[in-house]
Amino acid sequence: MPGKISERDAKLQISKYFPWCPFCCFEHLKIDVKPERNYDYIICDNCGAKWEMIVQEKIRSVKLIATSIDWKGKDLLEKEMEPKFWQNKAWLCVLTRRTPEKRS
Repeated sequence: MPGKISERDAKLQISKYFPWCPFCCFEHLKIDVKPERNYDYIICDNCGAKWEMIVQEKIRSVKLIATSIDWKGKDLLEKEMEPKFWQNKAWLCVLTRRTPEKRS
C-alpha cells in the first residue's frame, strides 16, 4: 500500500477537489490532515457537512459522514464517491448561486 503524502501536498490536493462546499458554496472549508491517521477530513463550518477521505499519492476515496444542517446530501451519506463527483458538485453550487448561504 502506498504511503501518505505530506500534509501540505494533501491539503493542496483536497482544495483542488473542494474549492467550495458542495452544499452551501462556502469557500473557507476546514481541511484536517494528520499524517499519523488513516483518514483525513473536510469540514464546512458554515453548514456542518463533513467528509472523510483517504489521501495517499492521490485522493483514494471520499465519504460524506455528516450532512449539512438542512440535510443536504442525506442521499449521499456514508457512500464512497470519486473526488471528481464532489468537485463537480461544488462547481455546480457556485454556478447556480451568486453568494454562499451564510449561517449565523
